[in-house]
Amino acid sequence: MSHPEPDDVGPAAGGDLPVSDTDRGKVVTLLESAYAEGRISPAEHSERMQAAAAAQTFDDLVPLTRDLVALDDPRTMAAQARSRPPATGAEPELIVTLFGATQRSGRWQPRRNLSVLNLFGATELDLRQATFTDNTCEINVFCLFGSVEVVVPEGADVHNSALAVFGSSEAKETQPVPGSPAIRVRGFVGFGSIDAHPKRPKT
Repeated sequence: MSHPEPDDVGPAAGGDLPVSDTDRGKVVTLLESAYAEGRISPAEHSERMQAAAAAQTFDDLVPLTRDLVALDDPRTMAAQARSRPPATGAEPELIVTLFGATQRSGRWQPRRNLSVLNLFGATELDLRQATFTDNTCEINVFCLFGSVEVVVPEGADVHNSALAVFGSSEAKETQPVPGSPAIRVRGFVGFGSIDAHPKRPKT
């Protein structure tokens, strides 16, 4: 006797639990990896990234990665979130800018892995006074109709491999100074710009 295939193959319960920026960040990182590996098309990548930014519950996130890798049961993820220790630099961080502007500057501690989602906005990451957990910062960018500016410390080891379509992706690479942080920028920009460069502090 055959049984009809269920329409909803998501979590049996708990899918309406709210998601955090960390949960969205995990999905964004997975989508970026899948796009870089050619497992999803540029159009699919764009559509899923926008949906990830707007996701409010696990029911919103699960369909975005179901064909890539199975997410944990929402009940398990929620329990882990309640019991996990404070965030460390090894965990990814998601910075979202939608139709606005976001700026991180001054004395702050960026995670080793930063994911930047920018749609019709401007994001500025000023790393000149930042404290790095292991002297490395990997910035994954998805930008449509916007701009992402990364201001790096003088002497930093900077490399930008982000793909630009109808836009620009630039990095002013200077002679690295031993002991200075390594800044790695990658991802995708469409109809916008990604620029990584040093800027001397104002006097």
